[in-house]
Amino acid sequence: MIYLISILITLCLTLFLVSRNKIKGLKKEINKKEVEFEEERKAIRADAKKRSGAVQWGKTIEHFVPFLDEFPVPVEDCQFLGMPIDYVAFSNTGSKTKCSVHFVEVKSGSAFLMGKQKNIKKAIEEGRVHWHEITVDGNTMK
Repeated sequence: MIYLISILITLCLTLFLVSRNKIKGLKKEINKKEVEFEEERKAIRADAKKRSGAVQWGKTIEHFVPFLDEFPVPVEDCQFLGMPIDYVAFSNTGSKTKCSVHFVEVKSGSAFLMGKQKNIKKAIEEGRVHWHEITVDGNTMK
């Protein structure tokens, strides 16, 4: 009987020690993952801050681009829209044959056209541009 009790005690102690070692290993793994998570979080925050700064720079600079020499039309002929295309400009509006409409999108850094902007560009290039004139009754006093 004593032999059986000593075997049970030995088994219990072995199980306890193995479990304790396993728990220690899991705690180390959790600590390691917490450190990795914190490093990744810091990297993500830094990247988000950098991207946010780039976006703000782009939104600011696009208001000044019409004043650059490379801008395709005079600044006084431009109308800022912002979204989804930055500018619509009208040149030679006094001429029936030379009057033209310009769509201008400003990009900075490594920015690229978004999906809607690509679709609009393609529609313009393929001539799917339409004129709509809407007349409404005015406010008349009687």
